[in-house]
Amino acid sequence: MSDIWMVTEGTTLECTMGTMTSKLQVPMTHGSGISGKNQATIFDNVVGKNILPFQLCKKSNPPIPCTPVICMPWVNGKTDFKVNKELALLNNCMVPCMLGGVIKIKSK
Repeated sequence: MSDIWMVTEGTTLECTMGTMTSKLQVPMTHGSGISGKNQATIFDNVVGKNILPFQLCKKSNPPIPCTPVICMPWVNGKTDFKVNKELALLNNCMVPCMLGGVIKIKSK
């Protein structure tokens, strides 16, 4: 069984089509924190605010600069724990990019 944990700002993200990792940004508190860092929710999915580019997108050949297109919240949030009425983000959550990649939590 894998270790499941709640995600905070600064957690490393990866995209299956990206060439580099990125860091989750949670610039505003939802009223909850872990170890002094803002706790993330499934609605921390805004490109340019929460999810930054992954350098290049391998969907095209040659790769082009990454500009994620996110149209939904993170999937698999913690259903029995809410942060400011929103499901907490867990390290097993994912969000699809409409360009073909899947964005996942890589590490704390």
